[in-house]
Amino acid sequence: MSQPLLSLPIDVLNIINKAIPTTLFQQLATQCTAVSFLNTGISNVNIKLSCEDGDKVLRVNQPHSNWCDRALEVECWQAAIVANIAPALIWVSDDKQVYLSEFIDQPETDWSIFASMRSHLSLGQSTNQSIAAVDAVPLLSALFCKLSVLPVPEKSITVSEQWQQYAYQLDSLTGSQTDPKWHDARQQLLRLNGLVRHWLSQLEACVLLPTFCHRDLTPHNLLLSGRAPQQLLCIDYEYAVASHPLFDLASVVASHQLSTKQANQLIDNVIMQYCQVASLTDVSAAKAALPAAINCFWLFSAMWALLMAAKEPQKSTQYLQYFTKYFTLITC
Repeated sequence: MSQPLLSLPIDVLNIINKAIPTTLFQQLATQCTAVSFLNTGISNVNIKLSCEDGDKVLRVNQPHSNWCDRALEVECWQAAIVANIAPALIWVSDDKQVYLSEFIDQPETDWSIFASMRSHLSLGQSTNQSIAAVDAVPLLSALFCKLSVLPVPEKSITVSEQWQQYAYQLDSLTGSQTDPKWHDARQQLLRLNGLVRHWLSQLEACVLLPTFCHRDLTPHNLLLSGRAPQQLLCIDYEYAVASHPLFDLASVVASHQLSTKQANQLIDNVIMQYCQVASLTDVSAAKAALPAAINCFWLFSAMWALLMAAKEPQKSTQYLQYFTKYFTLITC
């Protein structure tokens, strides 16, 4: 009798064989009927295990992803589970390298079809026909309602601190880079410094308290559960910390394909919610600062891409293309 789990790549198999207790490993090997890779990311590998007792996701964190606070990630994930906005976490290895979680089926709509990239000046674009039938605003609004009252993580990072951290890392890498395109990109970022300080001042002026912030609420990190009542769940809590409440809203508006009407409804709903829980000063100030938050979302994306181009030179061309794509979405 074949055991599909044993067909995984040898490096992955060695990691999980050492990390997972023998009884659990044998149980998975016996009940698993098929394996398929969901994604192979920079910081982790996610594998779907089709099992007789319910499908699961096996996640193996890459050894080089030590920049991520895995203990905090698990803590934030567990808080989201309590709020019913995350897949159940079944088992975590002591070293936090291997996770086993519930697989969420999306029988009606794969939320990743909402993926889009835009600046705050391009909200007028219409949605395509394939997603026009999905009423995204109530689903996203309900998700933000639950996110707004999650326990605030102990680790906090302001938007200004995030910018400073990225800038410091780029400065430290500048002397070792020989690609002229990398240095051109770095100069483009430096020329924005004056505007960035203005955006950060706008954001700091409208926040009262930091909130639970996922910091990567793109459509690829949201799942539309097929269970009743239908709702959105978040995955991938690697970046979650206490931060500015507008940053998650900015990431959704920037990365989702929404009509102007939908975007405005979502903005109204979410900002009102955060004002009610005393995270933002007032509705008008928060709305005025949202374009700055969206610019910061694309700025940080561009800075991340430039960092990755330096850290993974074999993929530098790809990351520099990402940089250009993200940078052009910043509106000055």
